[in-house]
This record gives sequence, structure tokens and C-alpha cells, in this order.
Amino acid sequence: MNIFVAMLLSFLPERYRKTFTPYEIPPAGAIWSGILEVLLCLGLLIRGYFAYMNERMASIPALALTKAGERGGESAIMGLGSILMLEYMIQLTTLMLVFLMLEGFVRAIAAVASDEVLPSLPLKVLAFLHAKLDARAHEKQLGARIRDEVRPDAAAQSLQIASCRPKPWTRLTTISHQGEFYEIVAESKGPAPRPFVYVLRKKPPTGVIRGIHPYDPDEVLETKN
Repeated sequence: MNIFVAMLLSFLPERYRKTFTPYEIPPAGAIWSGILEVLLCLGLLIRGYFAYMNERMASIPALALTKAGERGGESAIMGLGSILMLEYMIQLTTLMLVFLMLEGFVRAIAAVASDEVLPSLPLKVLAFLHAKLDARAHEKQLGARIRDEVRPDAAAQSLQIASCRPKPWTRLTTISHQGEFYEIVAESKGPAPRPFVYVLRKKPPTGVIRGIHPYDPDEVLETKN
């Protein structure tokens, strides 16, 4: 992968990186992007500092500076400079640049120390909010949550469960229900409002029991945040 492309993609969280490439981002991309982030923010901080100081000093009347120098000497002028520097450091833009500079340092160190490609935190927060909105939209699309419908067969050896939400079960999951252990043997699509249909059968006595999931037909009513 081109190092310049890797540098740009290293800023992105995983869900956005996948849009551009299916491959892993090499740690070198995060290292150089972190260094670039530090240097760029440091340069903007220094440039902003001199521009801010020139603007603030120009806004102070020359007479006031002269009187301050006469009364307090050089220390008074230096004290004024310290106050103006403190003012500059608490500006929102300054704080953002300091944060991004520290972020770049952390991203570069993480890539060097553990080959971990950390995304930019503001973009990470954006991806988190994006995922929350997607989950909320998906939840709304699935409709209201209603109790699962459980139908045992005549021989009481299997269950058919129809649910309004998909289950996290796999072929390796052992489902516990009313004192019996079951395993999933089939899943299919059904009619609304319970379109997720699962067929379970009792586990044989010699079957391996692992990944036990205690099942309750009302569990689907709990909204997952």
C-alpha cells in the first residue's frame, strides 16, 4: 500500500477504512501520520501564538505600555507577556491544536510500540455516533418488540422458536430452556411480526455442552443499547 494512502487511512476508524480498502493498514502509515499531525499542529500553534501576540499588543495603547515600563520596568512588560500567553493557551483553537498534537504523539507511539493503528479520536467518536444511529434505524425497521412464540413438537424432542429479532446463536451454542439443553439445527425466514424462525432439538446425552445460553421467550423485550 502506498505510504501516503496509508497515512490518510490511518486516521479513519475501522468502519470507514473498510470503505476504501479490505487490507490492514501498515503501522508505518500511523507512525508517519502521527508525526505529521504533531509537526503540523505545533507549527500552527507557534504561528497562531505570534499572530495573537502581535494583535493583542497592537490593541494596547502605547502610552499604557510606556507607563507600565516606567513603573515596573522590564518585569512589568514580561508579566504582561505571560498574561497574554495564558490568554492564548486557553483559546478554544489552541486547546484543540494541543489535543491533536498529543493525539498524534500517542498514535505514533502506539504504532511503534505495538503495531497498533489508532484512528483519530474525533473520527472515532463520529463512527461511534454513526453506529448508534444505524442501530436505532435498524431497530425501528424491525418493528415493535414482542414475546417469542415457542412451539414444541408432539414428541417434545424439538422446539420451533419464532422471534421478532435475530438470535446470536450458532451451531456451537447450547440453548437452555425449562431444564433441557437444545442445539440449533435450522433457521429460516417467517412472516411478520416474527420473521426469524429457529428449529432446536434436544442435545443427545453424549453431546458436548458449551456456550450455554439460558433462553427466555421474554428476553427479546429487553432493548439492547
